[in-house]
Amino acid sequence: MSKLNAQERKDRDNARFSQRVDERRVKGEDVVAYALANKKAYKFLTKDEKYNLKQRQIVLDQEAKLTVEEKIKLRNEQELEKAKAAFTEQ
Repeated sequence: MSKLNAQERKDRDNARFSQRVDERRVKGEDVVAYALANKKAYKFLTKDEKYNLKQRQIVLDQEAKLTVEEKIKLRNEQELEKAKAAFTEQ
């Protein structure tokens, strides 16, 4: 088995990702979801699919931010309840 140089490996990987994206597109699967999971697949998306991907990333980032904010708010409320409970016990 011959060893491939860096450029040959890169070309081989690009061909594989391109093929996978095309296969998913033909099957009617969500290629944008695939690109979200595999960042290397991004460059094989169409212009519309890239736009859709960016919109989904924005939504996912907003959801993650809200989740973090909700966790912080919940933690603060729990700490406040503990402080109130400790104060009423005295």
